[in-house]
Amino acid sequence: MRPFRPLDELLDLFFPRLCPICQRAMNRDERGLCTGCLHRLPRTRYHLDPLSPMAQLFFGKVPIERCAAYLHFTTPGDARQLIHHIKYHGGKQCGLIMGEIFARELIPDGFFEGIDALVPVPLHPDKLRRRGYNQSEWIARGVAQATGITLHTDWLEHTRDTRSQTRKGVYDRWLDTHTAYDAPEAPDLDGHHLLLIDDVVTTGATLLACAQALHAHGAPRISCLTLAATRP
Repeated sequence: MRPFRPLDELLDLFFPRLCPICQRAMNRDERGLCTGCLHRLPRTRYHLDPLSPMAQLFFGKVPIERCAAYLHFTTPGDARQLIHHIKYHGGKQCGLIMGEIFARELIPDGFFEGIDALVPVPLHPDKLRRRGYNQSEWIARGVAQATGITLHTDWLEHTRDTRSQTRKGVYDRWLDTHTAYDAPEAPDLDGHHLLLIDDVVTTGATLLACAQALHAHGAPRISCLTLAATRP
């Protein structure tokens, strides 16, 4: 619950905070989304299934220890609307809140046990300048707030600009991303268990490329978390 502040009450009266899904004004206790939309979001529960569709994206390619995706991403759908708000409409604070909410739902199941560091998937510098923020970093900030695990935004770099992956197939996504990431600023990662964090997973090509870059720099254990996953 937010502490009572008269100025906040006035701001909410004249400039109400709108739920990015239903566009209704949120009350002072609601964060990110209204309570109704938050409860209706289609959760995947992938973190409880070692053979989940998300986990299967990496079988035989790179060892990924754990996988978690909060929501099923469908078109149309509430999760899609939420992700687009976070990614394209300045909703970085909403990304932080959703990262925190997701992490708090995962904590009782032990998903974060043994995780040493959080590593958000980076944007290429050109895209970062155009957008103004990295949505995956803001989601990761929320996870860090909920778990107390250290966030490292400089351990992974997007070294080659790639076009939007939205309309590409599995092979084209892999071809476009498999050499696009590096970890030149990462310290000795031997013994570290890293958690890669992104907004959406579709084919797994981006997370695969990032995991391979971190493995090449000595990280023996990598897990993945995304805010949403497209249905197979």
